[in-house]
Amino acid sequence: MADENIPAHLECAICMKLLLEPVSVPCGHTFCQTCLEQALGYRNLCAVCRAPVPPGQAVNILIRSMISEQYPRALASRRREVEEELRQAEQHAEEERQREVAGDAPVQTEANGAGGDVIILPVLRHKRPMLPQCRIGHELDSQGELVVNFAVQGGRRICMMLPEGNSGICMNVEHLRPAGRQAAQVTLVGKFRVRLTEQPHLHEDGFELGRFEAYFDTPLPLHLLGREAPQEGADGEEPAPLVAEAAMQAVERQLEMLGSGSRYVFTENCGEPPAALRRRPGGTLTSADLEALSFWLLGAIRGDNIWRKKWVESTDTQKRLVACRKILKEAGARPVLNLPGSDSWMHPTQSSWSSLVLLLVVLAALLAKALGLFDSWGRNPSRQTLSSRRFN
Repeated sequence: MADENIPAHLECAICMKLLLEPVSVPCGHTFCQTCLEQALGYRNLCAVCRAPVPPGQAVNILIRSMISEQYPRALASRRREVEEELRQAEQHAEEERQREVAGDAPVQTEANGAGGDVIILPVLRHKRPMLPQCRIGHELDSQGELVVNFAVQGGRRICMMLPEGNSGICMNVEHLRPAGRQAAQVTLVGKFRVRLTEQPHLHEDGFELGRFEAYFDTPLPLHLLGREAPQEGADGEEPAPLVAEAAMQAVERQLEMLGSGSRYVFTENCGEPPAALRRRPGGTLTSADLEALSFWLLGAIRGDNIWRKKWVESTDTQKRLVACRKILKEAGARPVLNLPGSDSWMHPTQSSWSSLVLLLVVLAALLAKALGLFDSWGRNPSRQTLSSRRFN
């Protein structure tokens, strides 16, 4: 940037660097988009004059075009700097993943070294596909109790799998309530996806024990991790952070329509959005952040097991985000969020018919009472005679 003298009004007041994706707020100050979003994460005030700043400010196209035309070398240097920050963040996120996979569970490396680390986990079968980051309460039968007790004695990890298939979710045992008068119950928290490296074998206690390897989505290319919107007429894909934000805005609109009570129930059922929405230092979102957010969105939307299984097994974060955004966008005012007891949303005609039948029954009862049918039935001589005969 030394070759080009950048005027002060084209520098961000937060990072003190050339504006990248400039956003002008109502008070007149302009910031980098990521810098502004980080600042608004603390308070909805301008970082310079403390004037109120409503969320959802758009990029200033005029300033962006001016910087691109008048300071191309400085802009290219600024973008290279951001790319390097993204690379470092991606590397750090991958290291965090590997530490999570290692954890406290028994791990060994395959002899050929080609398949990476192998995790030995007890297997618990479940008819519904689980999700990473999900939290479930599960009632255990005698076999399931053996599986969980085995896990608690080791690394507190089990693999939840469908009745058929070779992949599942590695889950941590968060809480176990031993069997008393009722069946034992366990609270499980999803961590990451795993796939079998060989068919599971039976443990001496009768449950399955498998050898698994962890797998994750394919890392997103840097141009999809950035937040720069595609230029007009460009055929490139939309950056993943923009897709994720659009999906989250659609979720927020759904919650606003349902009211504050439903928001609480939704949060209890689906949990808070993952930390991907809280920007890392430097305002970057990693592939791991976006993968976690895509699975949270997947769990927040109602869908059948086939649809859910398809996207759980997919390793394409971008397509998963786009699919979730599409469902939320096309839903409009029709609720599609995953709330307890919301099956009628998926079948509104069934709910309407049930309400109509109940209304007709109530009206018929009121009409019968008004006509005195209940009284005449009670004074029926034949009924009284029959009753007296029974007592005699």
